[in-house]
Amino acid sequence: MRINVSGADTAVTDEKRAYAEYRFFTSIAAHVARVRAVDVVVRRDGAKCPPFLCTVTIDLGPSGRIKTQARAVHPIAAMDRAADRAAWLVARRVRADFRLKSPAFSS
Repeated sequence: MRINVSGADTAVTDEKRAYAEYRFFTSIAAHVARVRAVDVVVRRDGAKCPPFLCTVTIDLGPSGRIKTQARAVHPIAAMDRAADRAAWLVARRVRADFRLKSPAFSS
């Protein structure tokens, strides 16, 4: 799994990058076999309140892509909210994809 963290309109320091990689990995670790890539973009939107927006796109290969966003007063808080939402969405998608192909396999 590849985790790419970048900033648009705001600098992403090494500390923020390491925190985001850790936070997103731990939030979706239970489904790591299904996740190909995670792209995280943090930006400052001064016209909005709260001013930081974290956008996450998760590539699940044949299961498609998941995209979510979260806003917060600080970039780390926006990452935390986005990681929680992403974990919930990945778990939901994985459960939806797990179906028996034939009723003959169920007992």
